[in-house]
Amino acid sequence: MKWCERLRGGLAVLLLVAAPACGGGSSSGSSPSAPTSTATSIAGTWKGTASDSSGPGDITLTITQNDVNVSGTAEFKLTGTSVTGRGTLSGTVSGANVHLTITIPAGGFDAPYAACTATVTTDGQISSASITATYSGTNSCGGPITSGTMTLSKS
Repeated sequence: MKWCERLRGGLAVLLLVAAPACGGGSSSGSSPSAPTSTATSIAGTWKGTASDSSGPGDITLTITQNDVNVSGTAEFKLTGTSVTGRGTLSGTVSGANVHLTITIPAGGFDAPYAACTATVTTDGQISSASITATYSGTNSCGGPITSGTMTLSKS
């Protein structure tokens, strides 16, 4: 079940709360300015590698973004196997920081591991063409996912 442990590392949650800046009103009755977003755009497809306590694999994230909130899909393939895990992601972006939660539900892994589930949370840094992150989580068939790292490039 070493591959199952690695696939659970494919799920991650991005939870960063942005603190928007607000302009103040004056005594002359002017209205406050609208909050400004601190979110870096990460919408699109990101591909790369991930490795954790159970081994390495390939990962693809397809992300949509609405201001600081992100959602999308995640796909993980354990290196050296034909097993793939497919799930969803959600999270937030604040400046150059990203926090994601990736969840692979029952039925998201290929047989014979279709009954397994996995969830990971990720905290990472965004640059114009890459995301680097650490993650941890759990896999219902393999237990804890620890020491996770991932490096993704925008496709």
